[in-house]
Amino acid sequence: MKFTVLRLLTHSELGMFHEYRRSGREGSKQRAINFDADVVGRVFPAAKRSDRIAITCRCLENAKTVAVKEQWLKKQEKNWRLEGNCPTSPYYAFVDPGVLFAMVVDSSSSPASASWVVIPTDHPARTAILNHGESARLSKSAMIALHGEEGDFCWQVLAEYYPQLFKKVRRVRNNPNGSTGLEPDPLGLFKILARAGHSLPSAVADLVDNSLSKGASKIDITFPNPNQGGRWMCIRDNGVGMTPNGLRDAMKIGHQRKYDAADLGKYGYGLKGAAWSQADRLTVVSKAVNSRQTVLTWDKDHLERTRRWEILKDPVDDKYAGAVQLGASGTAVLLTQMRPPVAAPKVKSVEPYAQEIASVRDHLELVFHRFLEGSVRGRPRVIIQLNGIALRPNNPMAHPLTKAFDPLSIELPGHQDSTTGPILTVRAYVLPNEAEFNEYSKGQPPQDLRDQRDRLTLNGRWNDSQGLYFYRLDRLIKWGGWEDLFAKDEHTKLLRVAVDFDRQADDQLQIDISKQLIRLPVALTDSLKDSLKAPRSQAKSRYGRKVGGGGSGSGATTSDPGAGSGTTNTKDPKGAGRNPATSSKSSKKERSLLRLVEGASSPWERKTTFMGEQVEISQRLPELVALAEAIEGDNEAKKALSEFLRVLERANVVRLLDGKPDGK
Repeated sequence: MKFTVLRLLTHSELGMFHEYRRSGREGSKQRAINFDADVVGRVFPAAKRSDRIAITCRCLENAKTVAVKEQWLKKQEKNWRLEGNCPTSPYYAFVDPGVLFAMVVDSSSSPASASWVVIPTDHPARTAILNHGESARLSKSAMIALHGEEGDFCWQVLAEYYPQLFKKVRRVRNNPNGSTGLEPDPLGLFKILARAGHSLPSAVADLVDNSLSKGASKIDITFPNPNQGGRWMCIRDNGVGMTPNGLRDAMKIGHQRKYDAADLGKYGYGLKGAAWSQADRLTVVSKAVNSRQTVLTWDKDHLERTRRWEILKDPVDDKYAGAVQLGASGTAVLLTQMRPPVAAPKVKSVEPYAQEIASVRDHLELVFHRFLEGSVRGRPRVIIQLNGIALRPNNPMAHPLTKAFDPLSIELPGHQDSTTGPILTVRAYVLPNEAEFNEYSKGQPPQDLRDQRDRLTLNGRWNDSQGLYFYRLDRLIKWGGWEDLFAKDEHTKLLRVAVDFDRQADDQLQIDISKQLIRLPVALTDSLKDSLKAPRSQAKSRYGRKVGGGGSGSGATTSDPGAGSGTTNTKDPKGAGRNPATSSKSSKKERSLLRLVEGASSPWERKTTFMGEQVEISQRLPELVALAEAIEGDNEAKKALSEFLRVLERANVVRLLDGKPDGK
């Protein structure tokens, strides 16, 4: 087994090099490089049965000469050390804290064989490796081990700059016109791709990507109730469409083509993977201007019967003719024999189909909000309709009270002949706090207020929506969380950071096959942390800020209790100006009855705490919130409301109101 091991060396390890000691910089007597126990355990699975692992190492004696040394890993109390060679050559005069130690080791033999090199801090090979997603785990681990293709990029860089030690991997292409008898089994590959991690919303988004890549300005999604004729879906657009040969290429798995700068595609996988994740039959109808219309179908049952990659050319069933009807040009992707959802409905009182429609709508309105707004440079506003209803853009930064910081540009260094690297544009936004939101929205109908709150919190907890929002070519591909830069913090939940990049950064950010996962290079994390110091400070300040003036928001703080942190907050709009000495006892009694919270999933929930029984009322039912606020200070009225809610609980009314009361 071959592994690529990476470590940024520290001051204490550099005593291994004679030149570092001779310069008087050594601070300890250590003559070895530290190896973390988890790395040794991965590279050498039998390591626990030994205290010493022999390795025949190749390393540089000078810039051109390779030395072969017998070295070993020796077990310490918790970790291991690479010993047996303390280079005396003046070549290593460059070593300083932060140099990159890179070793490629084959642990399948005994002794193991390896080649290692120490790369200067200003060397382009170090820059290339640390700016690539393969090194991402170095941001939270002192040492990492990449198995096989996990370290393919690192291997190629090492081979380019240190050919004396590392050989380039030669790529051999099979004869595309010949058969080896080892082609993938059609049914087996279908099953693999069908389980590649798509949900229904993400699968539909991937299919919309294809429409946008073909220049579509209008996309119609038809997804009728399965109780009315079976489960099927069609995504139709008015893009440039495809010629017969173009459609045939598009139906190939992993078809390699040149992508335009604004093309959202990546691997030649999206159409098939997204469709097969939801349906057993994929039909694509497409027509380019001045070209005939073509229909091609992949059918799982046919693949299973024939075990051949045989595509069907049957016409579309009359039942779907209206949904796939095209204009002068365009494409329609028809999914039939769709599989039912695996996950159980989240809200038992709401029909599963209604929940699916809501989840697809919410996902598309967020992911493609820039296209729906018409803010994507160089293209008109895109109209996306779901069952005939136009989607509304849900810009996560667009609330009128949001504070936007100036955008910053971070360049990822280029590699090889490139003079410039990919550019990331980072822009921070601090959203309004709970009190500011309520004050701004005061007087609006309860339904509108609920809808605005859900859209601002992305239909979840406010605390979970803080973090980085990654836009690839203006399409939101991942959001929420800090990618190990910071921990989620209640005090920074108002901060959202847009990170924009184009396809040039795909490789260094390790965009996965579903375009939903990202790995930040370790060299990028420090730049991001520095750029977010001021926004994080501003977010914390706004979190704790009070809103002055009258009304229900007067005097309320922004602690937004319960949103992800488990804490709660008592709103006391009528309690401003009370004498704490005279009201502390009564307020404790009142708080033990009713409590207004943010971020809960049910309209109310009865809990027993050390203070006694409490009813926590969430913002999900504004009418109930208004009633609770109206009786603030009247303990008898609170008791009456608590008992009335208990009657409703016994009648299971809370289930009918759980989630969004209107069933959206």
